[in-house]
Amino acid sequence: MPPKTALRQSDENAWLDWVRRQVRPAAVGGLRLGIGDDAAIVRPRSGWEIAVTTDLMIEGTHFRRGIDRPEDCGYRLAMRGLSDLAAMGAEPWMLFFSALWPKDEPPAWRRSVHRGLTQAAHAAGATLAGGDVSSGVHACFDIVALGQIPRGQALRRDGARPGDRIFVSGTLGQAAWGRQMLDHGHIPQNPRERSALRRCQRPCARWELGEKLRGLASAAMDLSDGLSSDLDRLCAASGVHARVDETSLPLAGPAGVGQNFLALALHGGEDYELLFTVPRRKLAALTQRTGASIQLTEVGEILPVRRARKSQPRLWLQAGNGRSQPLAPQGWDALRPHTRH
Repeated sequence: MPPKTALRQSDENAWLDWVRRQVRPAAVGGLRLGIGDDAAIVRPRSGWEIAVTTDLMIEGTHFRRGIDRPEDCGYRLAMRGLSDLAAMGAEPWMLFFSALWPKDEPPAWRRSVHRGLTQAAHAAGATLAGGDVSSGVHACFDIVALGQIPRGQALRRDGARPGDRIFVSGTLGQAAWGRQMLDHGHIPQNPRERSALRRCQRPCARWELGEKLRGLASAAMDLSDGLSSDLDRLCAASGVHARVDETSLPLAGPAGVGQNFLALALHGGEDYELLFTVPRRKLAALTQRTGASIQLTEVGEILPVRRARKSQPRLWLQAGNGRSQPLAPQGWDALRPHTRH
């Protein structure tokens, strides 16, 4: 690793000492050597595999200082990685956090970001096992999340088959609505608005649901970029088409109140709910295993790809009158020149 010049060595050592004091003993086994050496040493359970994911959070793209509270930035960053693990059916295990800290923010701002991240890690039963630090003009964070899955039981995107039913967890579009309120300085006026703001600031990844879906879901992924974009990716991986029932979508609010809740549900993103498909023969088992602890909604069906329709859209949106129209993926695209706020 090249020598660090962005921070004075004494500043970096003081920061790392503070981080070490905040880290609690591992909530799960397997961490043989944690923060303090050049690399962590971990040992998975016998008969289990490791799922690894990484995600970025960039100032000006995913959050804005002065609008987003630093604790919420750290919390959301951790949940981004934990949601990816949930989509694979993995049990949260280890987190690695790297940060480019803005030079013009005091140490208290850094500590607040870190506290939010560790709060999310503790909620998931995960352990902060390492990371890296530097400084610059703008803030940029990276999370690496590790999870454990029983060998051969990982959920994937490529298993959906015609006839499978499409499900989502939770309510769609809440986070995007909360983001709009934050950016416009709107103070929530009712419980529905307060719930949307909380979902934006403190999302909750569905790792417990992901674990329950092992052996039931034919395909799964998390809803981070919007239903239209994420379902399109799932269909592309599985080689299928899909029809979504507009009237079945769990919207953040009713129609006709000055907000397009349907558009937010389809394209808003950052819900960190799970999107998954289930074969008809396993629907009863799904109900028995998941119970009523998590809101699950059947929103559509996987369709075959007919030769005559290969060049047509993968997704179709069926209205209440039974008519269907193509549903274009209009959610978040990381390489498109726009921002999330």
